[in-house]
Amino acid sequence: MNLNKNTIKSALISAVIIGLFGGLGIVSARAEPPVGHAKSQSQNAVFAIENMTCALCPVTVKKAMSKVDGVQSVKVDFETKTATVRFDPAQTNAAAIAAASTNVGYPAKPADTQDP
Repeated sequence: MNLNKNTIKSALISAVIIGLFGGLGIVSARAEPPVGHAKSQSQNAVFAIENMTCALCPVTVKKAMSKVDGVQSVKVDFETKTATVRFDPAQTNAAAIAAASTNVGYPAKPADTQDP
């Protein structure tokens, strides 16, 4: 295989960009359930998040909460110090999601849980 410096450089730049934007939730590799399979019930939970002091704090919270199995989406609002999470209650619960944020230094407490 004949690879030149520009090809390798382009591949590395692409990987870095995808990694950065994937961490910010702009690019997502989450697969949709196959056609014909019923979607399980989802719940939304709002969490009060402590210790967020800079613009990167919400990125860390979102990344930690997104890693919990069953979490479908996470939206963190820096100004209100809250996170809204959609999750599958058959796979996880609000306490596990809060613990993920707490474990990375941002204590989270469920403020509200509701069915969509």
